[in-house]
Amino acid sequence: MNTQELFGQLIPIPPKITENLHRLATHLEPSQSEAITARALAVWVVHRYLKRFDYKSDFCASSAWNFAAQVLTDLADLEIFEDSRSLGIVECIPLPATAESLEIPEQAVMGDRIAYIAVEMNAEKTWGKIIGFTPALETEYPELSIDREDLLECDRLWDLLELAEPLADASRFEDLKSYWSVWGEWSDEQCQVIIAQLERALLLETQEPLQVESAAQELEALIAQSVADSGRELAFREDAEEETRQQLRSILRRLFESLRERED
Repeated sequence: MNTQELFGQLIPIPPKITENLHRLATHLEPSQSEAITARALAVWVVHRYLKRFDYKSDFCASSAWNFAAQVLTDLADLEIFEDSRSLGIVECIPLPATAESLEIPEQAVMGDRIAYIAVEMNAEKTWGKIIGFTPALETEYPELSIDREDLLECDRLWDLLELAEPLADASRFEDLKSYWSVWGEWSDEQCQVIIAQLERALLLETQEPLQVESAAQELEALIAQSVADSGRELAFREDAEEETRQQLRSILRRLFESLRERED
């Protein structure tokens, strides 16, 4: 059985899972209960699916399974681990069979998200399946509605998870950190955002020049946003000297080359 066939398989949802959710939802209004239960099941489906491929996660730790918190939030996060290493957090979003687009909650656009996964379930909630995903969104003016046809095929999710570990290696970011620090603040949170944007560039573009340019433009926007948030003046503008712009692209090119060397 090939990978594509595996990705087409349904994930059976055991009665005990839905029964447990119904018990948790007894104090909720019916209108709240349906949406909250759907998010919790979407998290469980992704958890169970990843388990087939030896990735670890704890669905009970997800915000979606905290029904008290769900009254105030639309989050359905799931942290993924390989052995004891965190590969990042995905957002698990129910996608009705008739929906033409995946609607991403604005609350879910965070620097620690690596992907937004679309999950379809039948009306009886006896099975679910992964429809596709979109990698981490831009943090400034993100597009929160993704056409179903624009979702990446599920087998690309493994590419994302493979990238997560090497990109998290702090040693890869020394040059980029030095460059960034000249213009704005570099923090752990900013690093997570940067990793998400690099992963996105690598997933959505297949040729190095496009990967580098896509990542560079996103990072320039992030630097501008970081400086604006700090109330500082930004000397780096769209009309900055070409040498400065090319410096960033050179750093990204070396970073991407180091990733390919690891694969070889």
